[in-house]
Amino acid sequence: MKLSEYGRRFLNLTLRIDKHNKGYVDFYIGPKKLRKIVDNEVITSPNKLLSDCKALQKDLFKQGYDKKRERYLEKTLISMRTSIEILSDIDIPIKEQFSKLYDVVLQPVKESELDNLKEEFSAAYGDSGSLEKRMNDLRVRRTVPEGKVFELYKKALNITRERTKKLFVNLLPQKERIVLELVKNNDEIKWSYYNWYVGNFCSRIEVNPNYNIYWTGLLSSAAHEGYPGHHTEFAIKERVLYRELNQFEHSILLLHSPKLILSEGIAELALKMLFSNREAVEISLRELCPDSSNEDSLEMMMAQNKVKGKITLFWYNFAYHALIDKYNDEQLIRYGTNFEIVSKETIKIQLKKISNPVYSKNAFMYNLGSNLIKYKYGKLPSVKNFQNLITNPHLPSDLI
Repeated sequence: MKLSEYGRRFLNLTLRIDKHNKGYVDFYIGPKKLRKIVDNEVITSPNKLLSDCKALQKDLFKQGYDKKRERYLEKTLISMRTSIEILSDIDIPIKEQFSKLYDVVLQPVKESELDNLKEEFSAAYGDSGSLEKRMNDLRVRRTVPEGKVFELYKKALNITRERTKKLFVNLLPQKERIVLELVKNNDEIKWSYYNWYVGNFCSRIEVNPNYNIYWTGLLSSAAHEGYPGHHTEFAIKERVLYRELNQFEHSILLLHSPKLILSEGIAELALKMLFSNREAVEISLRELCPDSSNEDSLEMMMAQNKVKGKITLFWYNFAYHALIDKYNDEQLIRYGTNFEIVSKETIKIQLKKISNPVYSKNAFMYNLGSNLIKYKYGKLPSVKNFQNLITNPHLPSDLI
């Protein structure tokens, strides 16, 4: 790409922030030479980072960009400046941090929305006895054997890819691809699946077979991480915004930025764009289930899928209690286990994420992002509107 001096300064700043907060830059597909230079530099002081960010903010309106791009960069720079101020130990209340980082106001969710969660799960998972035991037994039964994980996940990706190609005709770049990698015995990896976008229309999806891989979740994850979720969005934006329009800001994804909110919202709605609840269950039973004769009825599995949609709301409240209400670990474990729908081990893993400044606010993203899209477009966006979301730059405040 033709990188302007302003673009070089912008990308340098993001990469220098990442040297303080490893993981702040989720992916970078810009000029390799630029990254190599920053990698070999002495770490830049927070004061210098703040000074550089303020200069970028001041010079933005001299660049001659159209108003929409100018506003997008303005909000991104506010987010970057806030990350630097947090790094500099400037005291900013969490809610103010959030609105500056993500361009959306963090609102509490009424606890009453979860009042009947345990009962809804109990009805969906049938039989009598402890809900925790019933769900655990089902998890054991639905766990994919390690030797089958790669094969079945690849199959799920193929199913979602073919449906995406039919629904969004000629949208995917011709040379797009996903490299699937099994990652085992790594204590740092706390996701079942993670998409690392590497550029040139390619994603590397890591699958951790030691951490909760169930055949019932394969199709949803393939849509979320791959088609038409993260991989699809990033590949299309690389082609349209970075390569064709030469917009440097789309050569990078910052974990603390307005872009992340909508990316997670897009991914959360990805499976619903492809299939109805019934279709998703039928396809999973037919193509991904090792033994469908040993499974619940179609209707019960549809009910389970429906109620699992509330899990993001549960984790939203969990993170809100941790970060805003300042619950201690004991209170959070008690709160989480009270619903009997997640294990104590899963809650402890979530507590580690929340204690990490890079990933602490991630639990808010899924619910906020999908709700913003629903607020703008209704229960489910049309194919045209969804394609617009994955092709063009948007800010959360654009959807309100």
